[in-house]
Amino acid sequence: MKKILAIVLCLLMALSLFACGNKPSEPADSSEPPATTTQAPNTSTEPTSSEPVDNSFSGEIGMFDPDYDYSANQTYTVQYVVLATQGLYEAFDAAFKHWASKMNINYLGMQEYGGDKDAYLSNLPTLAQNCDGLLIDPDSLMYTRCAEILAEENCPWMGCMAPARDEEAADKPLLNPFVGFDHYQVGAIFPPKLLEFKDKLWPDVPIDDFGFITVDFSVAPPLHDRERGAFDTLSALQPDMAENRYWVADTSINTFDVDTSSQVVSAVLSQHPEIEYWLVFAEVDDMAKGAAAALDSMGLTDNSCVMTFGGTGLQIQWDADVQDAWRAACFLPQTIYAEPIIGALYAFMNGDATPDTLWPEWVNASDKGGPDHNYASRMLPYYWIEYDSYKAMIKWSDIYAGSDFFDYPTEGLDVNSYSARVAVPDYYAG
Repeated sequence: MKKILAIVLCLLMALSLFACGNKPSEPADSSEPPATTTQAPNTSTEPTSSEPVDNSFSGEIGMFDPDYDYSANQTYTVQYVVLATQGLYEAFDAAFKHWASKMNINYLGMQEYGGDKDAYLSNLPTLAQNCDGLLIDPDSLMYTRCAEILAEENCPWMGCMAPARDEEAADKPLLNPFVGFDHYQVGAIFPPKLLEFKDKLWPDVPIDDFGFITVDFSVAPPLHDRERGAFDTLSALQPDMAENRYWVADTSINTFDVDTSSQVVSAVLSQHPEIEYWLVFAEVDDMAKGAAAALDSMGLTDNSCVMTFGGTGLQIQWDADVQDAWRAACFLPQTIYAEPIIGALYAFMNGDATPDTLWPEWVNASDKGGPDHNYASRMLPYYWIEYDSYKAMIKWSDIYAGSDFFDYPTEGLDVNSYSARVAVPDYYAG
């Protein structure tokens, strides 16, 4: 039962934002007719003539447009529905709340079900009936049923932290547009960065003295793709290390929390006391925290480097002036991550796009959805954060989003200091 919950929690992914409302008629602008010599002027406060106001969306569909009058449209009601919550989901909740306030959305907050799949699915129809759209984060294996329910309720939606796929089909096609990352490529960027840190921190220690650990959750396909990407890249860069000094610490014995991660990493360290230097790729924050704790318990903090894809937990540590073997992360603030997700949902609710017409340039020719569907997979940027420089990139996200989540200096920063967008990969063309 514990392992089932683990699978649920890990498939880290999926609040679905959806909306089912009709686009209202456009408001009118009024003006009084001029008085004439044969007719008394009209002193009524009611307009006698009107011209329609052009409130068409001129920005990028699915992204917030500061020049667009969202208040001219109806107020859409949206809720974020999570199977089970933790820090990353809570950060998403705060980011959705922020963007909702700028888009004239009545945001009902996060509804979570403590890992109970049956409760999640049984309540989804009612939530859909009470909202114009939903943001959803279920277990990834639940997406097929979630998509069926929301189609029956005619409720627009967006998944959040994992692509919504039909896991029952052989080719696992997309069920809806996706915003996020290519998880295999995520794993691939870590061996070069860890080797770079090795050369910076321990330039005189031979690479043969180092071991490499990936902290995995093998039962979750998106996370396990990160392990595959890391191993394949390490094999190309350091084939001897990949063959002889590479270990996977698999948290699927329970779940990918701090304690389980510490346990499985400690097991690898105990089995290989001959190795005194370690490079560790942890797939998510809690894994990184657990790995750093395991290294510290064995006196290896000064000889080790842990990195993760995420970083909210690392930011919290650094804000508290805590430093350990967890030395860097590849990070994107949740406000930047959340913007195109809730923006896509708004486009669906407002009739500006459909799931099949949204972001046609982001449709991957080899991975576009089931028959007759052209669902986009919009990729996001990511940035490395280290202790001496992390505040600048994170504070930029406040400047970009018009939020005030972080009390960091703004000196030298403006809205263009970083980018919230990336180019479409060449391989999308097929």
